[in-house]
Amino acid sequence: MTKDKTTADAVAIAQFKFALIAPVLQGLFPDPSRTAYYKRVTEKPLTLPDGTVKEYGYKTLEKWVSQYSLGGFDALMPKSRSDPGTSRALPATAIEEIYRLKEAFPRLNATQIHKQLAEDSFIPATVAADAVQRFIKKNDLKSARNPNIRDRKAFEEDSFGKMWQADTCYLPHITEDGKSRRVYCVMIIDDHSRMLVGGGLFCSDNVANFQKVFKDAISVYGIPDKLYVDNGAPYSNEQLSLICGSAGTVLLHTRIRDGASKAYVKN
Repeated sequence: MTKDKTTADAVAIAQFKFALIAPVLQGLFPDPSRTAYYKRVTEKPLTLPDGTVKEYGYKTLEKWVSQYSLGGFDALMPKSRSDPGTSRALPATAIEEIYRLKEAFPRLNATQIHKQLAEDSFIPATVAADAVQRFIKKNDLKSARNPNIRDRKAFEEDSFGKMWQADTCYLPHITEDGKSRRVYCVMIIDDHSRMLVGGGLFCSDNVANFQKVFKDAISVYGIPDKLYVDNGAPYSNEQLSLICGSAGTVLLHTRIRDGASKAYVKN
């Protein structure tokens, strides 16, 4: 396992712990006491970021709160990880983009999707079109309707700043200095008020650009309790987990290939 992989796993574990104790840190738990909250949360086994299911005692959460209070987000990170790493031709971000493209443009074939993924840097040029074709066939995405589209139930936080949703919208290409470039619109919207708290237009959809928008939004409107994003590279990375953990914001991700659950931003 590489050092980067080990660090990323440690950050994921710390984010998992922080999400569990955040209601206590923020005074938002509905239970009559902290202990009652700890016991309710640990009543059933919990699923870790790597998919492992594990049982915890309620005193473990008490320890995490103490660790965070003394050392911040870094104190929640395990010192080492030994999980074996895995690799695949199509990363999670590319898979999510395939679902998005098939939902938006049902008649696109595997060759066209492969070309689009490569042009938008979701996959390197070395990934063969066969990998995309096999994925589409295996997941039954040839039909016009995506069978993985889920029913949506409306939800809304009860006040401003409880949760922000963020996403990137793809805009038309522009020509600059003789080169054609796609324009990306990064937006952050408050879940309760639907107010746009941050936004920007960029020629790249990357980590730095989203973090700039997020920083500017916080400087004006304060720190949100939660940030709800998809699993794209700008939103699922070690730096953002560390930023949110240090600020006291719970970082929430949609399920893989379920970016449409952030309909407020997409609309």
